[in-house]
Amino acid sequence: MHILVVDDSAVARLLLSTIFIEAGHLVTQASSGYQALELLQQHSPDIVTMDVHMPGLNGYETIGRILELYNLPIIILTASANAKAATTAIQALAAGALAVLEKPVGPTVPGFERQINDLLRTLRLMSEIKVVRRTRSTATLTAPMVQPPSPVTSPAVIAIAASAGGPAALKLLLSELDPKIPWPVILIQHIAAGFLDSFIDWLQQLSKLKVGVACHGQELQAGHIYLSPEGFHLEYDARHRVKLSLASPSDLNIPSADRLFHSLAQHMARKVIAIQLSGMGQDGAEGIKAVSQSGGLCIIQDPETALIDSMPQAALRLAAPHCVLSPQKIAFFINDLQHSKRQSLSQKESE
Repeated sequence: MHILVVDDSAVARLLLSTIFIEAGHLVTQASSGYQALELLQQHSPDIVTMDVHMPGLNGYETIGRILELYNLPIIILTASANAKAATTAIQALAAGALAVLEKPVGPTVPGFERQINDLLRTLRLMSEIKVVRRTRSTATLTAPMVQPPSPVTSPAVIAIAASAGGPAALKLLLSELDPKIPWPVILIQHIAAGFLDSFIDWLQQLSKLKVGVACHGQELQAGHIYLSPEGFHLEYDARHRVKLSLASPSDLNIPSADRLFHSLAQHMARKVIAIQLSGMGQDGAEGIKAVSQSGGLCIIQDPETALIDSMPQAALRLAAPHCVLSPQKIAFFINDLQHSKRQSLSQKESE
């Protein structure tokens, strides 16, 4: 594997290069975003690791320019103990980076071997991912005319599943979503440990809906976005309350979108709106199939608009969705549904 290491710190570049070379990989180094773009004209790396705090062209701008030109997976390395660094890392995910990990500091720091193993494993996985190249678009999106589908007669909850590339999709979806939607939103987003609080803060900046961590036994309220606590799966029980269960280290996806979707299909059936966004792997595909079979409404992100199309494609292979849309148009679709519900309620009140 050929890795492009982008970091303005010579010490960090040396440490990372040593780790990667000892693992048998080829390394090219860049000390700035501008140098990274120059080197990409000469080299064809399989993956890029990057710090977001760099002089000149910062990490966000560098990510954007790289993804406009190359189908390259980008991993952000940062010091998660620093709240500011964690927040900027989340913003980098929204710009198109696939994952954020702790940057190894040195052999004398506790957990160094674990950090190296996590980093090398992530690089191996992400280097095999097909990244959809981005293009600049100045076209104005207009809300599509949609007819509310018959399977969901009265929606009660929205469930969203996302993984790698998910923050970029969520940024587009939540910025267009009407804050007056009359349903709670449950969000499953695969994200590295230690970044949940920063991710919630970032979501709260995007949306006027209240964002927070769900509690076991909680009743969900309309106009709120709920996430699972770190290390827990989030499901829905027969009493229509939150069910949290401690994840096992052997679980492939934490939290699991499949577990949430299956529980909603079992206990909410036709009242579920299930949405599958960008991500790596197949989490959510079996669950969204169950939602579809129970009469719920299934929406899948158009794979052509997903940074990573594995999860949308997996869902499309198993389920027959009602809509396949871009993130913005998913928001427009949901807005239309809630407007239709309000009109229906108004008509009933006037009769």
